[in-house]
Amino acid sequence: MPPTRLVLALVGVMLTLMLVLHASPLAAVPLLASLLLIWDYCRNNGVWIGFRAFQQGDLLRTRRSLHSVRWPGLLSATSRAYYHWLKGVLEASDGRYEAARVYLLIAATGALRTENDRSLVQCLLAEVALQTGAMEAARNHIRLANALAHHADVGHIIQRLRARLAAAGGA
Repeated sequence: MPPTRLVLALVGVMLTLMLVLHASPLAAVPLLASLLLIWDYCRNNGVWIGFRAFQQGDLLRTRRSLHSVRWPGLLSATSRAYYHWLKGVLEASDGRYEAARVYLLIAATGALRTENDRSLVQCLLAEVALQTGAMEAARNHIRLANALAHHADVGHIIQRLRARLAAAGGA
């Protein structure tokens, strides 16, 4: 099923055509609304396709989707936060932990939709800290992740991170 925004834009274009046929001066209103819906879809959609790919474990498709985002500064606040989250994941997967840390810190302060997502970003920051040997930072990120409301699956991730921290001597 096509995304709701595109369906609404199509309805707006049809309404515009109907109003133009009746020579109504209001024809521009649904046309402008349709253009705004299409613009918003094109502007933010690459992030959400990438996020869906990330959830499915497909980092190659995530990378391609984020590459389609030409101007991240024009993303909505929520899309920008998820863009930085995904950029952090990709940087970490490439072994560039400092760049990953920066992107993930930006995401952590951004407009993520849920506390569970904030907790997941803190888990990723803890993972990056463990990879770089920053045990105190890892401990702080684990503490923050645990303090945020999260699903049971994230709770298991937090427990595994605690175990790895303890095994690395950072208990």
